[in-house]
Amino acid sequence: MKTVPPLRAALAAAVLWLVLPVSARAAGPAETACHDKQTTVAIMDCLNGLAGQWDKRLNTAYHAVLNASESPTRKDALIRAERAWLTYRQANCGWYGAQEGTIHEVEEAGCMLDMTRSRAVELEDALKP
Repeated sequence: MKTVPPLRAALAAAVLWLVLPVSARAAGPAETACHDKQTTVAIMDCLNGLAGQWDKRLNTAYHAVLNASESPTRKDALIRAERAWLTYRQANCGWYGAQEGTIHEVEEAGCMLDMTRSRAVELEDALKP
């Protein structure tokens, strides 16, 4: 039996981590618990609740970054970027929601959670020195 050298295995794991969608990398125990619910409605309620929590973090981070921006040009750029991102998130997650069957509701809610979480972390990271 042929063994994979440790460096090659570590490299393969790193590449796999990079290509996995954010949702596959970032799902924590709370999100996993949502997917363990017994009905579509319960799963959606759970995912939407988590998305609401991340949305609060996103709004807090957005206002902190906006207030930390020293130039009007930078503030204006953030405002325009956030408006464009909100439009994109709605359209992108709407695409998931346009699928056939009841799974589309779960996919759309998962998309909103994933994208909101990702943007919140991005803006929180922008505050770091």
